[in-house]
This record gives sequence, C-alpha cells and structure tokens, in this order.
Amino acid sequence: TSEQRVASRYAKALFDKAVEDNALEAVKNDMLHLMELSKENRDFVLFLESPLYKIATKKAAIEKLTASYHPLSKGLFSLMIDKFREAYIPAVGNLFIQMYNRKFQIMDVFVTSAVELSKDTLSNIEKYVVEQTQAKSVVLNTQINSRVIGGLTIEFDGKIYDSTVVNQLNKIKKELQIA
Repeated sequence: TSEQRVASRYAKALFDKAVEDNALEAVKNDMLHLMELSKENRDFVLFLESPLYKIATKKAAIEKLTASYHPLSKGLFSLMIDKFREAYIPAVGNLFIQMYNRKFQIMDVFVTSAVELSKDTLSNIEKYVVEQTQAKSVVLNTQINSRVIGGLTIEFDGKIYDSTVVNQLNKIKKELQIA
C-alpha cells in the first residue's frame, strides 16, 4: 500500500541515520515506546490521523509526548508533521522495529491460545522457532482468546501455524459441505 511505502522510506532513513550516529538503541527504545503508546491509546492514533487539528497543535503534542526521545526521533516526527505525514508515525515505528529485528536476527512471534500457556510450552515454541529460522533470539507476544476454544496459533516469519479447535471445526465443516 502507499502507506507502507511512505512509512518504509521514513523508517529506512531513520534506521540508516541511527546506525550512522551510533544511536540505534536509543531510537529503538523510542520506537518501542511509540508502538506501546499507539497500541494502548487509540485516541493518540486518531489525533495523528485527524485533519481537524492544526499542524502547530499536533507538533506541540508530539513534542510533549516525545520530550525524552532521542533528537533523531523527535526530528523525524517534526519533519513528518511538516510534510503532512503524521498519520504514518505509528507505521514508521513498527517498520523501524522490524528493520532492527532483521539486523539482529530477532524473531517476533505471535502466539494466540484459549488459556495462558505454561513456561514449558512457551519455551518449546521458542526452541521450535529458533530451529525453523536460525534466529539468534525470539520475542514472544502472547494473547489469550477464548474463541479459539483449544489449541493455539503461532505466527512468525510470514507463516501461520494454526492448531486451534475452531480451525479444525471449520475444516470439518468445509469437508462436509463438499461431500
């Protein structure tokens, strides 16, 4: 999408400059905070996307929210607002983290289950992902969703492994409709 293209250009420029300036860790921490803020506060995202607020208002708000950020991060956000690209700021954060993870061979894994998983199960998932991808480390993002009934889904490296009861039931339904 065009949003991805625009955001990826900004994220790549920020990433390259952060590497050049030896500020990669500081900027990564800024982007993680930004992602958390975007995920936890829908109003923040709506504020960035809204054409109703003046540029000066958005700039002032971003400056306050990012006061502790590295100058590179703050400079990029300011530039994006000047260019009317502030709606892409959350996407830039996500893409930056993906670039960081790729560089350091960190695999983001998303696990959804009906109940909380034991440490052993999570450890086994981690080992499996390392075997499959040769990643140096794994970041597990777990989510509980009672609608899966049982089993779990594991998403990483563009693949989805789905062993949920809901998925099994849907497969059976399809087979019965064909027969």
